[in-house]
Amino acid sequence: MRKYDVFGKKINQNRTLLYIFIVFVLVLGGYLLIQNIQQKRLEELRRQEIAIQNQIDQLLHMEQPVSYHSISEIIQFLPNTFNQSTISHQIESVKNVSGLSAVENYQITFNTNVTSPFTDDLPSSVRFVRLTISFVTDNPLNVLDFIDHLYDLDLIYYIAQVQVLYTDDDEAIIQMIVYTFYNDVDIS
Repeated sequence: MRKYDVFGKKINQNRTLLYIFIVFVLVLGGYLLIQNIQQKRLEELRRQEIAIQNQIDQLLHMEQPVSYHSISEIIQFLPNTFNQSTISHQIESVKNVSGLSAVENYQITFNTNVTSPFTDDLPSSVRFVRLTISFVTDNPLNVLDFIDHLYDLDLIYYIAQVQVLYTDDDEAIIQMIVYTFYNDVDIS
């Protein structure tokens, strides 16, 4: 390598190496800083997911005053037919009242050919409809309001499962399995 530049000035080889070393240290420090920030954010999201899942579990297992009725006492209150559009409209209104009106990828699937979600035997005229409700929201705590409003409706709903999965972009994927019932008898 040359020891003098074109103007006759002595070239200092150590200064170039020093600049390269400083740039390397800055890039490495920036990379480690970004990794640390992302790791802390990921841990915070995991803690939030666990906390919300625990809250949902706690609410589902919380002892509330419950009055049990035999099926013969409540069968008269079951509807006689299944109307998918009415149920869709009710769930849509519950979704809007619960603060979930702007959710993404909202989907509800009806399955009318299902067996009883219960272990007890019920009359053969009682039919079951399984609803699978899924959506993506940025406020998963509103799901608790959704469940409360769903229980307040006139129709009987049984929530079999609620699943909450968090994404990396502060959103939650919600999937619920809900059953509703009707008494398939001809009233003439």
